[in-house]
Amino acid sequence: MPPFAVRHEMPPRIARVICVFGLLAGMIGPVFAQLSDKIHAELLEAIPKYSPPAIEQPPPSPVGTPAPLSDDPLLELPVFRVEAKHVDERNPDAWLTPKAIEKKAMSDYSDSMTDLEWALNCWYIPFVTASPQARANAAYSEKKLRSEQQRLTALANVIATLDSAEAKKLLHDIDLSNHPGK
Repeated sequence: MPPFAVRHEMPPRIARVICVFGLLAGMIGPVFAQLSDKIHAELLEAIPKYSPPAIEQPPPSPVGTPAPLSDDPLLELPVFRVEAKHVDERNPDAWLTPKAIEKKAMSDYSDSMTDLEWALNCWYIPFVTASPQARANAAYSEKKLRSEQQRLTALANVIATLDSAEAKKLLHDIDLSNHPGK
């Protein structure tokens, strides 16, 4: 016996109980097996037999029908009409609140300056000079106006390839927006 093994003896009373249960299990096991087979057979008779569902044919494809009397793989598609509302993508501030637009304008204004410029421009005299927020809003509006004018000028250059008179008229209207007093 190894030196680390512990010898444990089972008390005789427990050994006798285990032997009795073992003998009983050996005698009763076949009876339960026969009973189980009988119940199993009765259950199988009571349950209806399985019949798989019929395989359904897929409906004809709604995409289109092949060209009649042809081996051509082209499909004749039905006519579709799509009506969608166009979202204006030129105005990125369309979904922002006025307060969010002011925060965005102030952030752009302070980012456009160095630290020294910002330190000098953040001071103002009330009722005499404009506040930094007012200057930021004005700069932001000017920036949006310039980007729209650049977009319209590019559009006028494209139109000039097709109709030079309309392009000149559009450029004149853009110029008038710069100088409304003309």
